[in-house]
Amino acid sequence: MSVLHAQVSLSEKEGLRILAHLEALLESPAFAGSRRRQAFLRYVVRETLGGRGPAIKEANIAVDVFGRSNDFDAQTASIVRVTAAEVRKRLAQAYEAGLGRELHIDLPLGGYQPTFSFLAAEEPIVEPVADTSPSPRRGPLRMIAMVAACIIIATSSLLALRLLRPQAPTDLLWGPFLNQNTPVLISFGSPTVLSAKRPINRWLPLQPGAMIPADDLVVMENGMVGTGAALGAARFAEQLALRHQPFFLKFGSDFAFSDLKSGPAILLGGFRWTQELSRSVRFRIERGDDRMTIIDSQNAGRNWTVYPAHAVAGLAEGYSLITRLMQSESGHPVLLVAGMDPRDTQAAVEFISNDRYLDSFVTSLPADWGKKNFQAVLHNTIHGNSPGSLTVVASHVW
Repeated sequence: MSVLHAQVSLSEKEGLRILAHLEALLESPAFAGSRRRQAFLRYVVRETLGGRGPAIKEANIAVDVFGRSNDFDAQTASIVRVTAAEVRKRLAQAYEAGLGRELHIDLPLGGYQPTFSFLAAEEPIVEPVADTSPSPRRGPLRMIAMVAACIIIATSSLLALRLLRPQAPTDLLWGPFLNQNTPVLISFGSPTVLSAKRPINRWLPLQPGAMIPADDLVVMENGMVGTGAALGAARFAEQLALRHQPFFLKFGSDFAFSDLKSGPAILLGGFRWTQELSRSVRFRIERGDDRMTIIDSQNAGRNWTVYPAHAVAGLAEGYSLITRLMQSESGHPVLLVAGMDPRDTQAAVEFISNDRYLDSFVTSLPADWGKKNFQAVLHNTIHGNSPGSLTVVASHVW
């Protein structure tokens, strides 16, 4: 038996075995009746496989799995510790019932990082059979036939298990983008900003009616990126890397429509190509002089508007739009994630990269959503420079 901890690198084959065993555990009678225990075990296993096992803390689980606020107090709330104890008990029950003859997932006391035990399979006992065949050639032919039959049975069993075991929402989300021979493009716009040629402290903060001389300013392009888009590039690159999918990054003016024609793409933020590719879909973002609106093209009286030009720092809420097209105008799948400002884009990124949010969202979608186009309109609160609570206010699958 070999026990692997987080610091031990897992092969791709071992990682896939662990994920398959995880799904079998979650569907077993020991776990099937509790979404809380399922979400807990799925989270700690995936975090560990992603190389973040040592960073799993009680506060992380409380926020990411159970939706608690960032000021969660472990001293006064015991939901994580209680659920961990229940998970340990249910794991023992599942294995006592006969599950996991070749692999065990355990949650050692004193922490939340699971270990994976690969058990040595018992060698099959083969009774010798006397060869009474009159022809010396029939023995090898019979062996070849037996080996071929075993291969066919094993392959059929693996295919059957894959068909019977439901895929996780994150796997269905990223499925159209996985092609080992074609890298995925991740791109985000670069906002144009004004920068001071020299210190201008004497001008700031601006008083009513005051102006900064144009000679003291310079226009900068391709020198900045939004925080929401930067977070999305990091999170989505991680998701692709976990699935061994090659990708490359481009931003600002270092990007043309011809890049989209080379393969699947993920576009972050509301820059030109995000708007171009969403012209014909149901929900889209429209920008005015003093407002930003997500409109519903199938319902003229339905839209969501904010006025960022009036008080950017003081906004208490925002909206974002997620669009996945199985085949866009580029001829390839695209994922478009854009908010009304960088904090809203960040909220959308967290929504689509958080198992808890995504698992809850897909329960309202058709069973075959993973093979279709979909859109989701999100509302989020804003606290300083960070997004707060998230709500899906509209969705569309086609």
